[in-house]
Amino acid sequence: MAMVKVNKVLRCRIKPEPAQRIIFWKTFGCCRKTWNLLLDERIKSNRELGGVKFKNTTPAHLKKSYKYLNEVDSLALANTQLELNQACKRQFAKGKNPNFKRKGRDKRSYTTNATNNNIRLIHKSDTLNLLRLPKAGDVKIILHRNIPGGELKHVTIKETASGKFYASLVYEVQKEEVKLKEHFAADKVEAFDYSMPSLIVSSSGSFDVTEKDIKWYRKLEKKLSCAQRKLSRMKYGSHNYWKQSHKVGAIHEKAANRRKDFLHKLSHKVADNFDAAAVEDINLQVMAKALNFGKSVYDNGFGMLRNFLAYKLQAKGKILVKIHPLYPSSQLCSHCKTKNPEVKNLAVREWDCPVCGHHHHRDKNACENLKDHAIELLGRWTSGDSSLILTPQGVLNEKKAPTS
Repeated sequence: MAMVKVNKVLRCRIKPEPAQRIIFWKTFGCCRKTWNLLLDERIKSNRELGGVKFKNTTPAHLKKSYKYLNEVDSLALANTQLELNQACKRQFAKGKNPNFKRKGRDKRSYTTNATNNNIRLIHKSDTLNLLRLPKAGDVKIILHRNIPGGELKHVTIKETASGKFYASLVYEVQKEEVKLKEHFAADKVEAFDYSMPSLIVSSSGSFDVTEKDIKWYRKLEKKLSCAQRKLSRMKYGSHNYWKQSHKVGAIHEKAANRRKDFLHKLSHKVADNFDAAAVEDINLQVMAKALNFGKSVYDNGFGMLRNFLAYKLQAKGKILVKIHPLYPSSQLCSHCKTKNPEVKNLAVREWDCPVCGHHHHRDKNACENLKDHAIELLGRWTSGDSSLILTPQGVLNEKKAPTS
């Protein structure tokens, strides 16, 4: 069995001392300053050279004019430069410019590389572990699970809106290469149709989600409004203001953590029990802007579920099939495949087929059609159909819209 290198991430809570927090805050600010200064240079050089070209300068020359950049980790500034270069290549090719960073808007994080054992874990006791970081020294870390092993490549330090600090440790490990499955039985393929009130409806019925299980943000909305109202009455920049701001951030994090926990468990069960899963490749951003659906669409987290399914299935040699959004899954009769254009009306939740007379529930019928179409696509892909693309993330896509 061939061995391949993969990255494993361990995200842990860290508890820095007051002096270490100041170092982290300085590093966040210096990375933000470096980004803005280098971006200004990239934009000016791009105008001179034209196209997507720009002068690739390092942060070293900035330290002459801004002495405080020497007080933070130099590798954090170097990683900021690399991230900016990638952003410029993407945006310049589209005729756009990357955004400048602002203190209150952008994420507070930085990434530093592990070289010459400058970053390492120190085990003191069963209840005390330390993470040694450049400039910051030994920071207390909460190791809630086993270390993946392998070689430590880099660490990302992040401060959340609630004032908590986290360290994401990236390890490069050797792993046996997983081969993709070549045969997909019909009973091992699951399909999901997006449903705004209940997140998803499954073809097997085993993973149907009820409204009680979701709406994480809606359940905390009243509590959040009270906390935000209290924050609005405080003086900006005061001690009580930041204390209340962290409380507001903690409520947002609680909703996000509940959402992630539920979606991780759901996608894990699907990846364990099925060889392939089918979802509709709908544009959630467009849907969020239509008919004031934004809050409900973002609260459901359907896009996050698709991402979780993709990498969990890929790790087991399985495939996520994305059905083209123009495929009429709701309009087709799952029994005789007759197309009924009247079902385009979203208000029609149940209907009878005009040909075979079979009674359909809108979402369940769509699931059956998505599953049948996914089985067809998997059969075509295994037979070598070039009209289908399997991405490096293990997602099977159609190049062209279906003719049905």
